[in-house]
Amino acid sequence: MRLFEATHVFKYDWATVSLANWRKYPNEKTPHVRHVEVLNQEVDPATGVLRTERLIMVRQNVPTLVRKVFGGDTSYVLEYSEVDPQQQTLVMQSQNLTFSNLLSVGEHITYRPHPENAAHTTFTQSAQVKASGALCRLASRIEDICWNRFNDNAHVGRLGLELALSRILAERQAMAQVPQ
Repeated sequence: MRLFEATHVFKYDWATVSLANWRKYPNEKTPHVRHVEVLNQEVDPATGVLRTERLIMVRQNVPTLVRKVFGGDTSYVLEYSEVDPQQQTLVMQSQNLTFSNLLSVGEHITYRPHPENAAHTTFTQSAQVKASGALCRLASRIEDICWNRFNDNAHVGRLGLELALSRILAERQAMAQVPQ
């Protein structure tokens, strides 16, 4: 099993970063994310916590042999999230559904206000990559390859969020210039 951990500080407040998270896809930085479908969404009337379940369709860049053996390059990820406006936390957990009996990738993301600067948001990300089943003999090598791909995609994902943040900022500036 390989573990991945990353922390990043976005120079935007928590509310703006949380909004950008929902507007991140589609974008030109993450073309591998093909579609995001909201399966369930509800707000707890007592706490205001928003719970969402999404199915994410991803096109993987895999070798031709892998596509032929496994029947394609599309995979699905199930994501659960909770937005707590009172605690100012956005917590997301995701798990691959496609070929999870051979390769399991579980991810945990948290967005919180930066402890020293409320105008910034701290992003923490962790993931576990584990090969099993028929891949056990090659587990270490496969986990290394997947960890490297996850690391690259995590960086690109942060760039995609920065793009969504810049769009929100531009919208806000345009709205500020509209005469009342």
